Amino acid sequence: MKGIILFCFISIFTLGMASNARKPNEDKITIKPLRQETFLTTFIENDQLYLNIPNQLLDTPMMFVMYDQSYDNKYLQIIWSLEREKIVLMLPSITSTAGITLPIKPKLTLSENILAIFPKDKDRSVPGIHCINITDLILKQEIPWKLGFQESLVPQISLVLETKDLKNEVIIKTRRGIMMDGTKISLPMFFAFCKLDEPMKARRYDYRMGFYNEKLLDIHYGAHNSIANISRWHLEKKYPNQEISVPKKPITFILSPDIPKIWRPYVKAGIEEWLSAFESAGFKEALVVKEVDSLSEWDMYSINNNIVYWGPLKRWRGNEDGWFGGTISNIIDERSGEILKGDIYMSISRETYSEMYFIRSAPLDIRAQTFPFPDDLVGELYQCMVAHEVGHVFGLMDANYGEFAYPFEKMNDVEWLKTMGHTPSVMNYTRQNNIAQPEDHIPPSLLNQKVGPMDRYQIRWGYTEFPFGTTQKDADAILESIIRLQDSIPWYRYNYSNYEGIGPADTDEVVESRDPVRSTEMALKNLERVLKLLPDACRDQKDNARLERIYSKICTLWFDHMSQIVAIIGGYDIQHKSINQEGAIYTPIALEIQQEALDFLIKNVMNPPNWLIQPEFAEKIYYSTYPDIILTYQQLLLFELLRPDRMKRFEYLETIPGYSGALTNYLTSLQAGLFKELNDSNNVVKPRNQELQMTYIDKLIMSIQQKRVNIDANEKTFDYTDYSRAVFMEQLINLNKKIEEKINTNRQLNSKGHWKICLLKLNKML
Repeated sequence: MKGIILFCFISIFTLGMASNARKPNEDKITIKPLRQETFLTTFIENDQLYLNIPNQLLDTPMMFVMYDQSYDNKYLQIIWSLEREKIVLMLPSITSTAGITLPIKPKLTLSENILAIFPKDKDRSVPGIHCINITDLILKQEIPWKLGFQESLVPQISLVLETKDLKNEVIIKTRRGIMMDGTKISLPMFFAFCKLDEPMKARRYDYRMGFYNEKLLDIHYGAHNSIANISRWHLEKKYPNQEISVPKKPITFILSPDIPKIWRPYVKAGIEEWLSAFESAGFKEALVVKEVDSLSEWDMYSINNNIVYWGPLKRWRGNEDGWFGGTISNIIDERSGEILKGDIYMSISRETYSEMYFIRSAPLDIRAQTFPFPDDLVGELYQCMVAHEVGHVFGLMDANYGEFAYPFEKMNDVEWLKTMGHTPSVMNYTRQNNIAQPEDHIPPSLLNQKVGPMDRYQIRWGYTEFPFGTTQKDADAILESIIRLQDSIPWYRYNYSNYEGIGPADTDEVVESRDPVRSTEMALKNLERVLKLLPDACRDQKDNARLERIYSKICTLWFDHMSQIVAIIGGYDIQHKSINQEGAIYTPIALEIQQEALDFLIKNVMNPPNWLIQPEFAEKIYYSTYPDIILTYQQLLLFELLRPDRMKRFEYLETIPGYSGALTNYLTSLQAGLFKELNDSNNVVKPRNQELQMTYIDKLIMSIQQKRVNIDANEKTFDYTDYSRAVFMEQLINLNKKIEEKINTNRQLNSKGHWKICLLKLNKML
């Protein structure tokens, strides 16, 4: 998902023992036996929660985790210290094996901070074991779990319910009172202390590859290679001398019993799609999927288990349509990037996913032409979603894997689609293949995304284990040789999308072939077919809610396709490179291709087809020109075409041989297409075009009159340069002359009022 909203967590130390919980009404003091403990232990007495800390765990890093009712579990790496008969809970900065310190808080050079101080309970402590009361920490203290997170606690409705001492882990079950939307609620929350082993051997982050680093979202845009480790699992070959070996410990997933049995085979298949990817890294049977009839809370919140959950919100009123997509939560040892726990949350409803498939694939898959979809089709959709989410569990980021690379001609080639898919990676936000045409007879099984060549390439680089004795220099050379495959295989290139969207490889929600214009032409043919199928697909409904909802999604998909064409204009082909790689990172798209894209937009955005703006069922959903979804999208696309960062890219292009006058020529062509009625014998300007023309004039006038920000280069990102403003002024002067000529030479001019208003705006500014 473009996001998909992603969530990540670091693991902690916890050592296991049997719970020593006592009944709340017992007055007898609990004395721990004189024996060496291996990890923390807990017990509850008179509603108070006690923690026993063995001497050997003092000043040892471990993880402190909170599992709440959101998908955003919280974590901190902490240490316990002994200071003058008091136990101090410390929050230290983390030393990454990449050779950099991860601070407690950004820009704060503080090596450690105190979270809490606890007096030792002398009656309950024994030699070698320190006993403290941590009730207030768990129930009453606001803990800085992460930047920007803030709780408002209500201790009056908070209590500790139970604890469990496991091997190297302690789990605490509570009801924690908080304020939410002005209401006091008591939520089930679990806390855990977990053991951290010695950091594993890490793999250095490289911005040319698609892995998260150990802080996940602490990644720079552009050509910046962070000093970091990638996030990945600790996989080791059981038989190191074998080219392909089973791992010592496979990555195991447990399917929650809440997942309906009918969907479990598809969830399992989505995970197992990645088996071939790990084989490319030298591991067979690297993944294990288990089905269980029951799952205790202790199992769910143990750092040793990776759970696939079935989102509960689909069954609640107000969430009938579900939330589109899933998400994951990884617990990561930030010292090395080792992923210790990865949970998957499937939160999309059958109806929502079916409708998303309908607008792309109904003309190509007869099963998708009638609601509800058959179970096998819905299962395939869930499988695709799980395959994407589990890629995050393995450390991969979202989107832009090898996009704008596949040949357009291969999008209806069955043999290509069988081996390569219509997109190189299941991590892309490409969705289904809607470029193929009904006459191509593509099997429906080839329409969905699957783990592809880019995914196998990424896992190969991230997880390949080197034989014993391999020097770091030799390992680095091998890894670099894998990355250099991007020089000859364009769909191996990863592009970490930034706020600009500087080329077609940055776009989402569409199939990104090497020829976006032809691809979009084919996609629009299918979109028109979908609109014709829509009324029949909704005939079983008692209202028009589905009709209106799907039509809105069709309009959004049209906008997504147009956005990809917009990305060509002033756009670049991108290949991230190291300093010693030959060639440019950003290669400008040829001007003739940009002009083709602009011509396409003038035809399709400035004048959208009637089948889209006036579908045959319009009378079922409209009684006014408001709301006009397509007009809104037209205006947004026009704003995109005039974005200041796009203007700056054109300004830079003008410094490159062959691109002289690129900005002026672009704006001249755009304005001519937008005001084509000035050069046509047809005098009528349609209402929709009047809106766009006024939007254009207002935008340029506002940009010219906009106050200059300052001289700081970074803060001028969203500010127009004086050069662009001057070109805007030239365009408006020319427009003013053309409108005056049109009025003066056409006595029977239609739309005269519109042209007069345009002149009024222009003359006032000029």
